[in-house]
Amino acid sequence: MHEDQRSDGSMWDRRFAEPVYAYGKEPNAWLKACIGELSPEPNPAALFPADGEGRNAVWAACEGWSATVFDLSVEGKKKCEQLAGEHGVSVAYDVDDLVARDFPESHYGLIACSWFHTPPAIRKKHMPRMLHALAPGGHFVMEGYHKTQLPLTSGGPKSLDLLFDLDEVLKELTGPLAPSMRIIRASVEETELDESDLHRGVAKVVRFHLQRT
Repeated sequence: MHEDQRSDGSMWDRRFAEPVYAYGKEPNAWLKACIGELSPEPNPAALFPADGEGRNAVWAACEGWSATVFDLSVEGKKKCEQLAGEHGVSVAYDVDDLVARDFPESHYGLIACSWFHTPPAIRKKHMPRMLHALAPGGHFVMEGYHKTQLPLTSGGPKSLDLLFDLDEVLKELTGPLAPSMRIIRASVEETELDESDLHRGVAKVVRFHLQRT
């Protein structure tokens, strides 16, 4: 749920150390809508990159997925464990970085992330690398802020480079560095966010739902 994945998680530790959940306890609406239509069977293994305090992973665990998070924040891990305990589920949480992480080949039935904005050079190389961890038939779901989000006040990075261009990101996710992917949905949309004060109001977003073939 990060707006910029960097090797130093100190900024996120400061944010997540507060007792209130920074982005709320409910899952991202787009991820919930997409994942809610999928079955955890026959492959319930699900990866939630940069899931911060774990709201998406905990919800998915409640729906029968075997959820794993990787994120930079030690404090985020503590909050995820607390939230999972409240719901009586278990979520694996690795304090790890997209660039350094090793991904198991063809393992996950689902990879899902919201607001996972990285510097373009990192995104172009490592997001396609991550997709190879999807098993054939596995789904990739992602929502991020579009470049037209920059003047809006409903959240997101304040750097144009970190925002998403639909065609550019889709080309990366389906290009030669990625496994073969079927496009179920890829669109720029306007939505009304209500994910705490940090993500509230009209927003311009990019939404992806892809499936490994």
